[in-house]
Amino acid sequence: MVILKKLKASSLNEVLVATTIIVVVFGITMAILSNLLRNISLRNTYEQNTVLNELMYQYQNERLKVPYTISDGKYKVEVVQENKLNNTWISFEITSKRSNKKMVKKLIANE
Repeated sequence: MVILKKLKASSLNEVLVATTIIVVVFGITMAILSNLLRNISLRNTYEQNTVLNELMYQYQNERLKVPYTISDGKYKVEVVQENKLNNTWISFEITSKRSNKKMVKKLIANE
């Protein structure tokens, strides 16, 4: 008959401590990644820039009447005429409803 060698194993306490450390490290990592992804999505202004550029293009090609206001699920958009420093400006303003981030671009008005 073959005699089996006794293998040294971990105790239950060691296994529980190691598992707890792994879970804590995983939880901290997930919190950090979640925060980073949320901040990246809130800082992303590419879509707002695209909407403003489209409106500016429409205005320059006389397809947009000023004043113009629209509010949809994501953004509130306003195009208004302003008189400053003996010039007439067209102000294009977009505000994100989710992050309250506001972007403004201005053009000199078509004469």
